Amino acid sequence: MRSASRHFAAALALCGAWFMPAGAETMLGPVTATVTFNTRSADLGVGYTWGRGVLTYGGRQYPFEIKGASAIAVGYSSGHSVGKVYNLQRIEDFEGTFWALSGEATVGRGVGGLLMENNDGVRIRLDECRSGGRIAASPSRLTIHLLNKVGTPVATAPVDQKSAH
Repeated sequence: MRSASRHFAAALALCGAWFMPAGAETMLGPVTATVTFNTRSADLGVGYTWGRGVLTYGGRQYPFEIKGASAIAVGYSSGHSVGKVYNLQRIEDFEGTFWALSGEATVGRGVGGLLMENNDGVRIRLDECRSGGRIAASPSRLTIHLLNKVGTPVATAPVDQKSAH
């Protein structure tokens, strides 16, 4: 229980960091990667969230699954999230359990944000576009599992030979 209280306190402290101006992002650490993913959430008191995404880190893309639980939520929504990853030093540090304090009030369509942190100090700041009907205000525990730990190289656009001269 003590560990859960500590995680909740950390999530609460990080919640304020989501609202800070863009220039103050250095409080979160260095931006080391980006993420994009799609999730669905279904709730009736206790909720469940699941989805898939891609981490772009070190010139490679790593597909992943995300799933987890939240408390105090009712409804269903789906959405697309994009974000920045901070303090990621090794790909292995991305996998694991992330804690967040989240809130959502979606009726039809809505936007939101979320800040998550894991035990390795990796933080993810997300911007979300959601659709559906869901109300939630709760701590969330989300687990990320990499589907390919080797990753694939990020495709680069070919150079036009005519404009290169």
